Amino acid sequence: MLNVGLTGNIAAGKSTVIELFKRWGATVIDADSLAREAEAPGTAVLAAIAGRFGTDVLAQGGGLDRAALRAKVMGDDTALAALNAIVHPAVQQRRLELQRAAAERGDAIVINDIPLLFEVLDPAQFDVVVLIDAPVALRRTRLRALRGLSNQDADRMIAAQMPAERKRPKSQHVINNTGTVAELAEQAQKVFADLRKRAARGGVRNEAPGQTLLLCALDAKDALAPVLQAIERRYTDAGMRVEHTTVKGLAKTLRAGTPLSIVATEAAAEGARTAWETADPPRPCRLYHLSPDPDPVAVRLDLRPWGHERVALSEEDGAGLAPRADLV
Repeated sequence: MLNVGLTGNIAAGKSTVIELFKRWGATVIDADSLAREAEAPGTAVLAAIAGRFGTDVLAQGGGLDRAALRAKVMGDDTALAALNAIVHPAVQQRRLELQRAAAERGDAIVINDIPLLFEVLDPAQFDVVVLIDAPVALRRTRLRALRGLSNQDADRMIAAQMPAERKRPKSQHVINNTGTVAELAEQAQKVFADLRKRAARGGVRNEAPGQTLLLCALDAKDALAPVLQAIERRYTDAGMRVEHTTVKGLAKTLRAGTPLSIVATEAAAEGARTAWETADPPRPCRLYHLSPDPDPVAVRLDLRPWGHERVALSEEDGAGLAPRADLV
């Protein structure tokens, strides 16, 4: 799993990029949502906030009055540090729980949406840091137009965050949001393509780029199975070579060389097994088949396709990839 930290100062356009990454298949963990969860009525965090800042930061229904709390910490570094010390440990604990759950599911890219990443966390805990940036004057204009703030209030909010100039050198990717939404999307797409490749390479650490994965179908119609196309995209992202064959051509293909692995569709499983077992000379590659096993096991890579729609391949749709226990 590629663990990505994504941040950006207020009005830089971070939310737009997050929505694009989510649409393209990433898992998103939203720090603001985690904070609201941690500060819910009845929680120890909310009680600690009221104890430190007074009960007047509580709304009539017992929840947090965010405007009242903001007024107490805005421009007061000591108060803001005290608030962060109360809230952020709980948020970090919950974030780590969600990251572990994502890893167990086999999610390939997790985007941690953290507005104050550099202010409250060590960026080294992430595999990649993506920064969304825009000039201060443009962000001030956006705050006035989108939130109806005065220049004074906008400047106060901007000044409460670390200047982006200090964040840029510590970020692996910087997306400059100074143009249209379409231009922002174009930049985001390039960054996401790089994240895809990093994630894919992370799934094949023991294989060198250029090694061959062989996809075997029963016939030309079977070769059009969406799962095979998904596997091809993912391994190609990892820098590996993907070749296609049918059951009839598998024996000839094996005589020509040894692929890293063979992945056969369910329809091609038995024919692929016969060709693999009778290969002359024997080929020490591993043979896998696509099957609706209760607990599908991805081979080196999570096999969900990269695209504009997120599709989980599981036993429900019969597209899980499981090794043949009697063949490996």
